[in-house]
Amino acid sequence: MGFSGSWRMFVQALKTSYDHIGKVMLFNLIWFAMGFAPILIMTYLPVESNIVFVLSMVATFITLGGATGAIHYLMNLIIAGEDTSVRDFWVGFKRFFARGSLILFLAILGFTILIFNIWFSGNYPNTVFLILAGFWVWGIVYWYSMLQFVFPFLTQQDIGVFLSLKRAALITLDNPLASIILLVLGLIVIVLSALLAAPILIFTASFLALLQNYFYNELMLKYDTKESEELPDVE
Repeated sequence: MGFSGSWRMFVQALKTSYDHIGKVMLFNLIWFAMGFAPILIMTYLPVESNIVFVLSMVATFITLGGATGAIHYLMNLIIAGEDTSVRDFWVGFKRFFARGSLILFLAILGFTILIFNIWFSGNYPNTVFLILAGFWVWGIVYWYSMLQFVFPFLTQQDIGVFLSLKRAALITLDNPLASIILLVLGLIVIVLSALLAAPILIFTASFLALLQNYFYNELMLKYDTKESEELPDVE
């Protein structure tokens, strides 16, 4: 999938968001409320304790992973043209709660390791270490590009975490241009949302889930076609 196909997926995600704007905004608000509930509750508690802060952060990772799985699950239903309700968010949350939390943990762990490697390599003014630093920078680009497909694989195929990561890694390697375009589009949406603040509450997560799943669906057509061509004709 090239530039034209990628742009078509972006426009399709915008169109779907507009056609279902009420649900997109409502589900995004629920995603934010459920995902960040522990840290939000902690900020209003009259307790100043490092232990409470750490526990609330850990709990937030868990709830945010489940909420992200749920928002992908719901956006898939919308893409498929099915009716959705708030109850479906809870269904998706329960179904992908554990796996979504583990994916979020592994995602942060991967970024932490890569950033540490860049910092470590940058502290040694040596050609080899400078080359390694550049390698780790590309590692971050690839890691983020790959993560864009993990939740689509998880929620659409209902498979395990490590199989989702493996398939996301392979589809990213096989489709580097589409993956980079999706990365750039996603980062633009995130930056604009951060600058405007309000979209994070009512738009960003829902739209990114739509965008990533539209890209996933389009890319998977190639593999479905190949698989069909490899099947022998049965008379």
